[in-house]
Amino acid sequence: MAPRPARQESGALDGRPTRRGFLRLAASSLLMAGCTRLDESETAQAVLSFFDRWNHQAGLLLDSPYRLARTYPRSAAQPEQMRPNGSVVTPGSQLIQTPEEEWTLTVGEARLEKGRMAQTYWKDEYTLGRLRRMPALEQTVEHVCVEGWSAICHWKGVALAGLLGRRPLRPGSRYVFFLCDDLMRSARGMERYSVTLDLAQALHPQNVLAYDYNGEKLTSEHGAPLRLASPVNVGWKSAKYLRYVWVLNEDMGGFWETQGYPRYYGF
Repeated sequence: MAPRPARQESGALDGRPTRRGFLRLAASSLLMAGCTRLDESETAQAVLSFFDRWNHQAGLLLDSPYRLARTYPRSAAQPEQMRPNGSVVTPGSQLIQTPEEEWTLTVGEARLEKGRMAQTYWKDEYTLGRLRRMPALEQTVEHVCVEGWSAICHWKGVALAGLLGRRPLRPGSRYVFFLCDDLMRSARGMERYSVTLDLAQALHPQNVLAYDYNGEKLTSEHGAPLRLASPVNVGWKSAKYLRYVWVLNEDMGGFWETQGYPRYYGF
């Protein structure tokens, strides 16, 4: 689920964006009220970076795998309120089309060096049929969008924690990077949609890689054939059109994070 576009600027691969729009006004008030060029200075950039890191770490400290999102009876689902968003409605976006019988999800663990692949420890491939044969997680939870609307949805799929738990992970692997088959336009050109979660966030028991939505096969407008549905994160963290899930030692950020949106956006 994508938020309204922020001012698009390039960012580092480590996930620390060059601008933090959500903190710019507060920082301006505190430091140099009335200075229109505040966010261009090195001092302001350092302050904004500090607050983003603080928000991220504070969120993770308050977060807990035992803090569960509220669940609802299946009859409470609100399909009429669940809006297609992201690349589906963004002009100039593209979707890599793959026949379902040829589609696979790649799940692996790797070591990066400054954002570049240095070593692959393991890699598994899952067809949609194989995922459907695995133990399923079903839940009716609220999907909350940063644009101000929400919808109660029923999801069915594979628990992300269970999928990642099939292999032992190395101590240095602290992040889970989701790379998708939809491409959106940014200051860097067309790029795949992506999201990063801290490993602790990713292992939350309610995160599901969903292939069914409200009792029916997931449709393209909602991210078919597979999407992340995370009820403890804002909607745009629930990446659609999933194709790769990598456990990494470096924070790769994501499509919106590198444009100024906060790394931590949980509830």
